[in-house]
Amino acid sequence: MNVTYAQLNNAMSVNFVGLSVGCVLFIPLAKKFGRRPVYLVSTGIMMAASFWSSWMKSLPELYITNLLHGLAGATNESIVQITVADIFFVHHRGGMNGLYMTMVMIGSFLTPMGAGTQATRAGWRASYRALGIVNAVLFGLFVFLYEETKYTPVVLGVGSGPESQNIPAKSIESSQQPDIGCTDRQESRHELDTTISLNTWRQRLALVTYTAEPIWPYFYRPFVVLTTFPAVLFCALQYALGVAWLTILSSVLGLVFPMPPYNFTPEQIGFMSIGPFVGNLLGSAYGGFLGDRSILFFARRNKGYYEPEMRLYILHLPALTLAGGLIMFGVTISRGLHWIWPSIGGALFGFGLGSIGDAALTLVIDSYRDITGDAFTGVAFLRNAISIGIPFAISPWLARSGAQDMFIACGLISLAVTLTIIPMVLYGKKMRVVTASRYRTMASLWH
Repeated sequence: MNVTYAQLNNAMSVNFVGLSVGCVLFIPLAKKFGRRPVYLVSTGIMMAASFWSSWMKSLPELYITNLLHGLAGATNESIVQITVADIFFVHHRGGMNGLYMTMVMIGSFLTPMGAGTQATRAGWRASYRALGIVNAVLFGLFVFLYEETKYTPVVLGVGSGPESQNIPAKSIESSQQPDIGCTDRQESRHELDTTISLNTWRQRLALVTYTAEPIWPYFYRPFVVLTTFPAVLFCALQYALGVAWLTILSSVLGLVFPMPPYNFTPEQIGFMSIGPFVGNLLGSAYGGFLGDRSILFFARRNKGYYEPEMRLYILHLPALTLAGGLIMFGVTISRGLHWIWPSIGGALFGFGLGSIGDAALTLVIDSYRDITGDAFTGVAFLRNAISIGIPFAISPWLARSGAQDMFIACGLISLAVTLTIIPMVLYGKKMRVVTASRYRTMASLWH
């Protein structure tokens, strides 16, 4: 198609515009009409855009398909967290978010490997056809297997109690008995009512789960939540900067490694994603499943009380590896060292990204479960808004500063942002107390 690097960067920015707009568009629809129709529509758009990309022949088509990919992909960054909150308990959410982060990174790191190999051997259009086929299979799975997770509580009427009667004071006094001591604590048990029938398969796969609340507040409340709840803003900054570093690292791979001394083919450049992927896999397990185990330990030490900020206690190591990995990647490629060294740097970066991203997302769910939709819409919007300008800045920044200084700056900025973990650990609970009344007000609007 004779597309330049600058035009490809423009297309990437258009994709981020779609992601920013899509998260604001789809969350209100998911709250009003259910999660299932939004997943189906977004997957269908992604499938159509993928097949269109395999046939496109002009630059405007490149921009339009990237916009559609962004709009459809926005559900991946907002509604998935709502689904996790719908289904899983507190001590499982870290692991499930870790699994989610792993799946996202498979798309970010492993897909370029397969796409690079396929593009080298069969052309880039074959890669988009394969993506369209995968999305078609995924669409079919959503149609027949994905059940609605939106819960609509049923408020049952309560009959009035018996009329009050006047009881003589002497009767009250005579009925009072002296305390005879505390009885042993009995284990509470909840019996399931097996007489309640389960929903049928057709009911569980209903296309729409409608509720009567007004939809328009969902379009502006994410920005209110983002700017007035410190934990949400903390999560947004961690997630946004992490994805920005990922965008820079991936773009520099495509700019530097085709040139001497590496002279990599597209297939070889794709395999450079193995290091960050392995690191992210380990990081997601560290911040997710190990994080779930750690909060049980910290809660026991806190006399059985769990605080969401406990998930941040183990993030000192990921904060250092994220910054150190970026610096190592930039220094090694600027000096033309063997490709294994930037791969190790990418792995360290991936470990930090997976750990911190998982813990930050789960922190928001645990702190403000009843407004997760608004919270993650704000998080996704800020993440993508920051990323819109990144592709335009990469090439001039790299040409002016060089890879070494560029990634040292990224590492130092990253360390400064991740160190905000410390004030969140120290003052996070106090900030939640201050915002508690606002949270209750907004949660009541959800329901």
